[in-house]
Amino acid sequence: MKKIYLALILLLIPTPNAQAAFILSSAIVDFNKNSKQQDIELISQGQESDYIITQVYEVQNPGLANEKHVEIKNPEDAGILVTPDKTILPPGGRKNMRFVLLRDADDSEHIYRVIIKPVINDVSSNSKMALKVLIGYEALVIVRPLNPAPNLTGNRTGNKITFKNSGNTNVILQSGEQCVDPVEKKDCKPLPLTRIYPGQETSMELPFSTTATYFIWDGEKLEKKEF
Repeated sequence: MKKIYLALILLLIPTPNAQAAFILSSAIVDFNKNSKQQDIELISQGQESDYIITQVYEVQNPGLANEKHVEIKNPEDAGILVTPDKTILPPGGRKNMRFVLLRDADDSEHIYRVIIKPVINDVSSNSKMALKVLIGYEALVIVRPLNPAPNLTGNRTGNKITFKNSGNTNVILQSGEQCVDPVEKKDCKPLPLTRIYPGQETSMELPFSTTATYFIWDGEKLEKKEF
């Protein structure tokens, strides 16, 4: 999932509304057993160059209360390389950022977070005070196990439903919907997007007593399910 970071920095700069302005072509990089390299694109939407750096973290216990992000200093230790780790994105320009796996998939799923953010390159001294807004992103990197075996179940008690992932790879529940009249598709409400990591479960209250539907993505296929 994509997270956006805002940093408000008080600076002595001549332009009062300077703002980093770039977007990512994708904020999720999903490796299966047949892929070792993937790219995303940095796309400038600004009129100034963006000086961009990356920070890579391995996520321990993803989705749990004790989730921990450990910064990767040596790519070989974690088995993933993100390049370039520093770049200049010219105004209106595009640049590829490459994600490379340095070792083969194993029996476990591995999760990483990559912060992609602009930094202040140079600040000229000036008596004029201004506020500069820096906008960065956090990309999710998923390395699926060698033999992925998703196993999602959903158990309902009235309007409460509990999803449990007993498999070895995460699944995402997306485009969820529940309608008062499922046949005629009347009075429908969207259901929350939910990612469930291996061995975890989550519960939610449904708005109606009728059947709920989700599209389930497990890294290889998209399947519609009713609960």
